[in-house]
Formats: sequence, structure tokens, C-alpha cells
Amino acid sequence: MKFRREKVGFADLLALSFFLSGYMIDLHPQIVAKGEAGSAVAAEVNNRGVDLYRDGKFHEALGAFIAASEMDGTVWQPHFNCAVALAAMGKLEKALLHLELSMEIDPDNRLSLDFYQDLLNKVNTQEPAFSPAGVQKTPQPGEGSSDRIT
Repeated sequence: MKFRREKVGFADLLALSFFLSGYMIDLHPQIVAKGEAGSAVAAEVNNRGVDLYRDGKFHEALGAFIAASEMDGTVWQPHFNCAVALAAMGKLEKALLHLELSMEIDPDNRLSLDFYQDLLNKVNTQEPAFSPAGVQKTPQPGEGSSDRIT
């Protein structure tokens, strides 16, 4: 009998890590599709942040997501992505703030709402923060110091 080897991608590993850590949603940064944002530059900056996050550069990705959210306040993804990056760094309370902003922009977005409820539960039960599987964390300048989060 011959076994076929299936390739497991980054997104699969990340989704599994969140599921195993108590998250029931497929959680990864969201791209902004062309034409979805009022600013093409904001979409490009957000999507660059997604690439940085996938490379394990959480601080750099967070900077890109914050910049994108400041450039265009009409799309929910940059704030959602800030929350994903902050949660990956263990900053759950700050992540909740960005999820609230994401839900203000798109109140019907289930992804933001579900993530918010899951994080709120983690904060209220004081469960330890999670670490996304399949992502190599690159040391960032100033780690451990207080970060400016809008």
C-alpha cells in the first residue's frame, strides 16, 4: 500500500494552532482586495503587513497594519490585522481595542466578532497567550519595551 504525502501549508498550521489553543475560527491576517479600500496605497501597505506577519515579523507587520488603518478608515482588515499581530505577541487587551475599531467599521463582520469574543474570554479567564504555529518569530528591536499602539 502506497501512502500519499499531503503538504500542509502555513495557513493550515496557523488555523490548527488557534483551534488547539481555544480559538474556533480560522485566524490569520486578512488582505484588502484591490478596489475594496478607498486608498490603493493603504491596501498595499496592509497587504505588505500580511507578508511580514507570515514571515514572523510581528512588530513590522503591526506597524504596517497601523499605518494602513490610519490611511484609510473605511476598511476593517487593518484593525483586525492589528489584533491578530498583537494577540500573537501576547498583547490581548490591546488586540481587543483594535477589534472594537474593526467592528465599528463593519458591524456585521463575523470574523472580527468571533475573534473578539474568543479574546475577551481568554482575558477574563486569564488564560496564557498563544503562539502561532508555523511562524518563525524574528527578534525585533525594542522587544519587551512598551509599544505605541493607536
